[in-house]
Amino acid sequence: MNRRRVVSAVTLTLLVVLLVVGAVFGWRAMVAPTGDDDATGASPRPRCDSQVARGDVVRPRDVKVSVYNAGTRPGLAGETLAGLTDRGFRRGRVENAPDAYAPVRFVRVLAPTGRDPAAKLVALQFGRATLIQRVERNLGPGVEVVVGDAFFGLVKAPRKLRATAPGSGC
Repeated sequence: MNRRRVVSAVTLTLLVVLLVVGAVFGWRAMVAPTGDDDATGASPRPRCDSQVARGDVVRPRDVKVSVYNAGTRPGLAGETLAGLTDRGFRRGRVENAPDAYAPVRFVRVLAPTGRDPAAKLVALQFGRATLIQRVERNLGPGVEVVVGDAFFGLVKAPRKLRATAPGSGC
């Protein structure tokens, strides 16, 4: 009977240790930064206020993308952003497009300049002929994409791009 008490005590001790270790790892996972939190400054990724110089290499992890649905298909913007994040782009905002973009049928990428390297990398995900429209005012964070009902999927595209002109870096 003495041996039975020792085995029970050891088993109970091991279970308590396992519970404590699980709680510690769970707590660390719960309070760990997500990687999209630009406010901490801990992320090595460029922020949208950083600039890309001519000759810099722009990668999807460097670019935040927001997608806006100008069509009538529900969930189109969310599906599009999911495809872009699967390719490594950082998640921005998903919303319906403002009425001014209702004429968009396929895809339009919005950027401060038509030569913005981050916008070019995003536009290539939709095809080489994708229009990059110069806009003065941002709809949301990062490079903005407006999708319409004629858009049906991303195309095979480069995973990085060497900047031929300076740009926004978001």
